[in-house]
Amino acid sequence: MTITKIKRIGSTNRFHVYADEAWAGIFLDEMLVKHQIKTGADFDEAEFAEIKRENDERVAFDMAVSYLEKYVVSEKGLKDYLKKKGFDAKAISQAVEKLKDYGFIDDEKFARNYFESLSNGRGKRAIAQKLKQKGVSGEIVDGLLEEVDEEDELQKAIVNAEKFAKNRQNDPKIKQKCLAHLIYKGYDYGVAQKATNEILKNTGENDDWV
Repeated sequence: MTITKIKRIGSTNRFHVYADEAWAGIFLDEMLVKHQIKTGADFDEAEFAEIKRENDERVAFDMAVSYLEKYVVSEKGLKDYLKKKGFDAKAISQAVEKLKDYGFIDDEKFARNYFESLSNGRGKRAIAQKLKQKGVSGEIVDGLLEEVDEEDELQKAIVNAEKFAKNRQNDPKIKQKCLAHLIYKGYDYGVAQKATNEILKNTGENDDWV
């Protein structure tokens, strides 16, 4: 097989490499130099496959680091990103394990930061669901839920109830709507009911409602 084209990707140290006019992968500049990969160079297919394997492991790590400089993601989020970029399971696994060793990937830290960033506008149930969708283990999520102060959760629900009820006091169904809104936001039923009753004490409706 013959290298027919090499094109730098933006201003990065990565290049698109084409062999026999077909895209052969993304290569690091150091790998191009190390293995003398240049336009017109010929390689045995088995030899090139081994070079690409070594290169892919390095590129996966390099691209993962670049991604983590821009975004805070879970381990699953990073794996999904690398998978979309075309890396195989081995290259992805090695890159992720190396990043975990360096402390760049920490699902517990990610989950805690994510939980804190959403806790003012969402109930713990909704945040827990989102974390699980992002691949954070149930053990980590359950641990965070146990740390939630119930009184603090109630106060945040009250703030959300106040925002919802503003300019809606004349609606005869306001309590039911507020309760539904808070449950939708991820607050437990009991918390949602207490917050709603706290804000809408004087609506003239019976407080003993479901």
